[in-house]
Amino acid sequence: MPTSYYGQISSILNIILQTRPKTILDIGIGFGKYGVLCRELFDIPYERYSKETWKLKIDGIEGYSNYNNPIHEYVYDNVYYDKAEEVLNTINTTYDLALMIDILEHFDKSEGEQILEKVLSICKNLLISVPAIPCPQSYLDNDLEEHKSKWVEADFLKYNVLKSGFLPMGKNNANIVVLLEGK
Repeated sequence: MPTSYYGQISSILNIILQTRPKTILDIGIGFGKYGVLCRELFDIPYERYSKETWKLKIDGIEGYSNYNNPIHEYVYDNVYYDKAEEVLNTINTTYDLALMIDILEHFDKSEGEQILEKVLSICKNLLISVPAIPCPQSYLDNDLEEHKSKWVEADFLKYNVLKSGFLPMGKNNANIVVLLEGK
């Protein structure tokens, strides 16, 4: 879905704050929640209320162009509407932080690992959140919403893990949150 579990917001924002990014790549922006929240963390408190005064650069990738909405144009500096794997092959910019919040499970494992390698090559840090128990999902006839893989903490051990943990999501599930160091 173009949104994610609200219960993980504060934990994710605390990790984002700790990385102190000046540039962010939000992969799978959906509705645009994390773009808005990052603006609230890094621009709005410093009396940079208008877009012309913002200092944080936030780019986004969204594979489903029907999720385009006014938030995208206002909050993000650039939004690329294409599949993540296609856009990542064209990006020549480096980022302080990349976000993959509830998107990695939408790729099969080998595709996901290739995407992780590419993202880690263009960012200092990568913050990932995935459901511990992926379940069937659909939204607005968007075939990109299908869950194709399950990720566990051990899947990330081949990378430089800076932080990892579980965030409970109701009685029957949790999200795995991992902060990886890029190259």
